[in-house]
Amino acid sequence: MTTTKFLMMTMDTQTNRAKRLIKLLERLIKQDHLYTDDKIREMKAQLRVVKEELAEIEKKTSKGFGK
Repeated sequence: MTTTKFLMMTMDTQTNRAKRLIKLLERLIKQDHLYTDDKIREMKAQLRVVKEELAEIEKKTSKGFGK
């Protein structure tokens, strides 16, 4: 396996993991009655960070218009 192919597979794995984490955090935040205000703030901060990182990964791996 070439290193380029390996890196692309690694990026796909990171992207999929980030998307799953985003969905999980969004579901947990919707159930705000289960958590303290501090925990909700912490989850929202983590969600923001993951979304920013995912946007950066997708921007770097984008192949097409608007790059």
